[in-house]
Parts: sequence; C-alpha cells; structure tokens
Amino acid sequence: MLLTSVTLYWLMWLAGDSKPFTLGQLVLWLDAQPTESKTAVVTSLLTVLGFLVAFHTATLNWKAEALANLKAHVAGEIELFFTEASRLIVDAQIYVRSLVEAVNAVQAQGPTFDAAFKVERAIEKAGDFLAVRDRLSAMSVEVHGISGRHYSILSTMWGASNALEECATAFTEMTKHMWVQLPSIEEDHPDRLAEFLRLVNVSECSNFVACCERNYGFISGTTGGLRGALLAPLVGFNLSSVLSLAGKRATFIEALAKVREVHRRGG
Repeated sequence: MLLTSVTLYWLMWLAGDSKPFTLGQLVLWLDAQPTESKTAVVTSLLTVLGFLVAFHTATLNWKAEALANLKAHVAGEIELFFTEASRLIVDAQIYVRSLVEAVNAVQAQGPTFDAAFKVERAIEKAGDFLAVRDRLSAMSVEVHGISGRHYSILSTMWGASNALEECATAFTEMTKHMWVQLPSIEEDHPDRLAEFLRLVNVSECSNFVACCERNYGFISGTTGGLRGALLAPLVGFNLSSVLSLAGKRATFIEALAKVREVHRRGG
C-alpha cells in the first residue's frame, strides 16, 4: 500500500495535470487542519512507522534464527562425518599395528604359540579391515563435498572454510597411506608364518600409523573448534564460559601448540 501511494505520488508529478503538494505545502496544510484531524494523521503515521519497525525487526530475527539453524545443521553434519571417520581410522590403525606386532613376534620368538596366535588373528581380521578400508575410501571422496555444500554458511565465519579443507586434506592423506598389503593366505599353506612375513610390509604399515598419529589430533581439534564456532550463536557465551576458558587457558594453548607442531612437521 505504501509503495502504491508513493508510486502514484510521483506519477502525478510527472504526468498529472494537477500537481500534488510538496513536503512544505503538506506541512502547512496539516498545520491548518483542526486538532482532531492532526491527531488522526499523526496517529496513522505512527501506526505505519510502528508496523515498518516491527516488520523489519521480525525479518531480522527470522534471518538470524534461520542462519543459526543452518549453522547447527552444518555443525551436526561435520560432527557426524568426522566421528565416523575417526572411529574407522582408529580401527584401521589398530589392525595395522597388529600386523607389525605379529611380524615382530615371529621374528623375535620364532614359531611359538603366542606368535602363531597373533599371525592367525591378523589373518582372520583381514576381512574386517577390508570393509573399513572400503568405507574410508568412499569417505575420502565425500569429505570434499561437505565444504562445497555448505560454503555459503562457512564463508560467513573467518577461516572456517579453509579449516575444513585442511581437515579434508589431512583425512585424504591418511586414506592414501592405508593401502597396505594384506596377508591373504590359504588354509592349507605349508608354512603360514613364513608366508605372513613375506606378505606384510612393515614399512608400509609404519608409514600409515605415523600418518594417523600426525593428522588424527589435528582433525579432531580443528573440527571440534569448527563445531563450537558454528554452535556459538545457539549456545551463547556467559560468565561461566569465560571462567572455564580462563581456568583451562594454559592447557588449551599447550595442546594447540603440540597439534600445530606435529602437523607442521608432517607437512
């Protein structure tokens, strides 16, 4: 209605035979009106202005709420993805460590019961590791889609998009090193221990474990910080938060310094 009135007013100035009042003439006309008319006009103006202010405030609140909900959704997706990724990386790392331990046991002890048990256990769990590796391989592609899908939200926070890309790069690096040779040995093989030693590449296994140790903490710390920053508008920040951070400031600084140093050396 307001836009229609303003449009008609300017059209009358441009094409109308009779010109509308200017602002000064309108003030003089209003001053000449009876008190009741002045009151009615002022009341109407205040009502319109109040409606405009209320509409603008409601729009801003709706946008802020919608943005906060979107950030919460992004934080949830990041947490869900990297929680699964971290669990699978730990499972893969445990299995690869068991390969190295089995090789070391055979080389140190020979064909003892303990060494043979570790070898058989590693052979038995190879199928589980294959399933984990397949899932991690798929996730190494999916991880780059998170930042792409949510770039418009992440770009509203300084460094968020770059931090997520660094996490994706670190995760991809780990998945590149997980392709170690597995001990696939037939049940009737005459010398399973010797074949196990031949198949397992300790150097490959050690590289994967070292890569995980180098990147795991960085990913956990960075994604945790991202999630906290995204949820900050919903959670808020109060005196308790300040005191909690103040009490743990030294611990946080030391932990961040260690993570950055390990990641820097790995790079």
